[in-house]
Amino acid sequence: MLLHKNVEHDARVRREARALHLAGYEVVVVHLPPAGSSVAGAAADGYELRSAASTGLAGRLPGTLRRSLAAARLARLAAAERPDVVHAHDAAMLAPGWLAARRVAAKLVYDSHELATGVPYRSPAWAALVAAVERAFVSSADAVITVSDGIAEHLQSKYLLAERPVVLRNVPDLPPPQESPAPPADLRRELGVDGAPLIVHHGAVAKDRGGENLLRALAQVDQAHLLFLGANGPYAVGLEELSRRLKVAPRTHFEAPVPLDQLLAHAAQADVGVSLLEPSCENHRLALPNKVFEYVAAGLPVVVSDLPELAALVRLYEIGWTVDPRDPASIAAGLRAAVGAGRNPALRERLARAAQELSWERERRRLLDLYARLTGESETPLSGCRA
Repeated sequence: MLLHKNVEHDARVRREARALHLAGYEVVVVHLPPAGSSVAGAAADGYELRSAASTGLAGRLPGTLRRSLAAARLARLAAAERPDVVHAHDAAMLAPGWLAARRVAAKLVYDSHELATGVPYRSPAWAALVAAVERAFVSSADAVITVSDGIAEHLQSKYLLAERPVVLRNVPDLPPPQESPAPPADLRRELGVDGAPLIVHHGAVAKDRGGENLLRALAQVDQAHLLFLGANGPYAVGLEELSRRLKVAPRTHFEAPVPLDQLLAHAAQADVGVSLLEPSCENHRLALPNKVFEYVAAGLPVVVSDLPELAALVRLYEIGWTVDPRDPASIAAGLRAAVGAGRNPALRERLARAAQELSWERERRRLLDLYARLTGESETPLSGCRA
């Protein structure tokens, strides 16, 4: 597996690597930990790690040259493993993945974590490069994986793929709330929420993710508190400032990220989970954010943007409300409805059923079935193949 960043911060790669390792494959993840790092050896999940991090003067080269050299190192290290399958995560790894696979006559898997050509890149040149890389290499892949049906259909149509990409959604592989390895903090007590409704937004905050309008909506929802869990950095500071201007700062809370294995236990203490991607790009329109599946696994009803993939998921399972992420009044109405539903038994039953169906235990079968076809191995146990 090739990854253009530190595997520690990519739950999708870790889930897939662990699933393949447990199925009997020898899995090696070649990644880019911080410059100068020599992280290698066995990961906690059992697969092997190889670091392609730059060292010495290479780490101080101009950005374009540094990235080119990193791509070459990734390809070289991958080929050195003599794999049966090279699994390229995201468009940045397509070219080095193709090169490594060609060197050793391995199969190539392209795992598109997002609609790469639908992201609003800062630089037109970078957008053009991403489009060129996909155009050059996607059709050469032996299999394509992505995160939603909408993106799968887009990729198949755009690149005239003979087979529809395998959809592997970002459902969590985490301990359920009641099985957290350590007792979670009592969030309501720590935040001074008491019996008031608690709304949670988990994960990073950034432009076009609805944070500002969520605060404006909070001003219209009496007594409710809002927790940004895992929000930090300059953008979070800007949201704090906005909360003060809107006079909702006493009901708005910012907490640092928690360990992944405690995430669901923390989220389960809230009443509602929100995800408010704005339709600013095609990637957002077709996305299925990790946080939505995490809310469901924690037993929370959701309030989400009325975008094609998100709305279809929520309506299929009847587990929440869809809103216009650009309209604070629409968001506020959704939040009030979700809070008002409270512990509605029918809603709790639907959430429990959705959590069972949207589980990694089920989702990973698609990954294992794909690898069984690629390698010609029986599904279980698998042995001897290297990815």
